[in-house]
Amino acid sequence: MLVLFLSVRRNLYAIYKVSRTFTNLENRVKENMQVQDNTETLEQIIAHIVEFTKTITEYDFDEPATRQFVVLPILRALGWDDRNLKTLEVLPESRTDPENNKRIKVDYALRHEGRPLILVECKRWRENIEESEEHHEQLAKYIFQRGVDLGILTNGKTWHFYLAYKTDVLWRDRKFCSIELNKQKEAIADFQKYLFKPNVIDESARTEAEKMVQTYAERANIQMKDRAPASDEDLEPRRIPD
Repeated sequence: MLVLFLSVRRNLYAIYKVSRTFTNLENRVKENMQVQDNTETLEQIIAHIVEFTKTITEYDFDEPATRQFVVLPILRALGWDDRNLKTLEVLPESRTDPENNKRIKVDYALRHEGRPLILVECKRWRENIEESEEHHEQLAKYIFQRGVDLGILTNGKTWHFYLAYKTDVLWRDRKFCSIELNKQKEAIADFQKYLFKPNVIDESARTEAEKMVQTYAERANIQMKDRAPASDEDLEPRRIPD
């Protein structure tokens, strides 16, 4: 009787292992299909925007038009649902400091289960976001106020990614990635790495960003600190060399 019991037990365990294997394979297939669908959609969206760059420039897209025709389509292609009233995962005009600064808002907060993961600040298409210290400082304050890890500053054609890491690295040197839409292959790869919704939720996007900032800090021999900056002055130690 004991032998029969042990035999049945081994068979049941074998069936369980096979079932788990098939389940894992099925999940991997679904993930791969999702990534593939995402890639194709993202390629189409970016190609469409690049194709009509002249039109966008001629119409001199202001900030609302840039958000509607450029930023939101890219976010949707990356898995963010701006139409879901239940989750509000793409929350527009999100307050950066709900308790103390109700009038200061960021264009989009990308959220999961009600918690903001990325803040996105948008500017008009022709806005020069490369040389404006004001724009970078504005975004830095937003992400520190909300305690969010990642922040994005974009005019639609250029996307700058920042990491609000606990370090003495100068805040503008926390830019770990810049995306230019006209460099389509590179843009797609970086968007998927840092802004694809599943990668943001499982924190692999943050992990990759940390690696980039850590590399920059090591080049400048800057010690990473386990604390958040208390003020703007804390963000002004020294720049990372080019």
